[in-house]
Amino acid sequence: MVHFDHVNFETPDHDMATIFFMNGLGLTRDPYRRADERNMGVNVGLQQFHLPRRGKKTPPFHGVIGVVHPDIPGVLERLKLLDQMGKFANTPYSLDDRGDFVSLTTPFGYKLNLHSEGTLPFLRPLGIVYAEIPVPVGSAGSIGRFYFKVVGAPVSFEKKSEGFTSAVTAGAHQEIRFVERQLDDYDTHTMHISYHVTHYNNLRNQLREHGSLKGKGQREVFFFDKIYDPDTGENVFTINNEVRSVYHPDFMRVLINRWPIVDEPFTDQTQAMKELAQNLGFTPGAS
Repeated sequence: MVHFDHVNFETPDHDMATIFFMNGLGLTRDPYRRADERNMGVNVGLQQFHLPRRGKKTPPFHGVIGVVHPDIPGVLERLKLLDQMGKFANTPYSLDDRGDFVSLTTPFGYKLNLHSEGTLPFLRPLGIVYAEIPVPVGSAGSIGRFYFKVVGAPVSFEKKSEGFTSAVTAGAHQEIRFVERQLDDYDTHTMHISYHVTHYNNLRNQLREHGSLKGKGQREVFFFDKIYDPDTGENVFTINNEVRSVYHPDFMRVLINRWPIVDEPFTDQTQAMKELAQNLGFTPGAS
């Protein structure tokens, strides 16, 4: 595994996605791919959120996606203005500034952690740095062995306050963390994680033999969903993985982002939103 590429969430409303991801977080819609009314690619440095619109409510996801961001104060200011203007009314949206990071519940219900640039090891000022996925107690070890022995990724096993964790290295300073938690439901529904590998054909053939492969795996991309213990063959967890080869046209594709354009990222966007709020009769910063 050489590059954690994107996280995919089914999304009912691209207008709300634009308000939250672009207006609030200051991210950029990919103008080249997934740019029609059915799908949306949101650029986050060299990673993306894929937000297909199928007219259904976003299924629940009990984990969290970690994002490194160069301008947390700007994000907080813009999100507060949007919230004051009622943009997130009747949604699960919430914000908790915990000092060392910001915990967000998106208007679609899934959670993001925003970390300031420089607080986590990462190569760029903006990007998706981890996906944290809750798994049944007692399963993280087998899941970690699967990614180590079958997928061929470095894996570390840790006891954390959240629970025993298998941290899979998915790219440079990127991780997919499987954290044991006591939940009633571990269904990951339609969401998926996507990454690029160097041994595409070999991995596809192993997964086909086990029965985990979905489809035929043609044109440099395949999906699989069954995570199994490599020693026993027993299925231990289900989550959709989109695997791409290093020959896939999206591998390390240069993505358009607004963050390198100005010395202080997003300052112009925050000022524009302040002026809009004032014109609408809202006082920026007021509770």
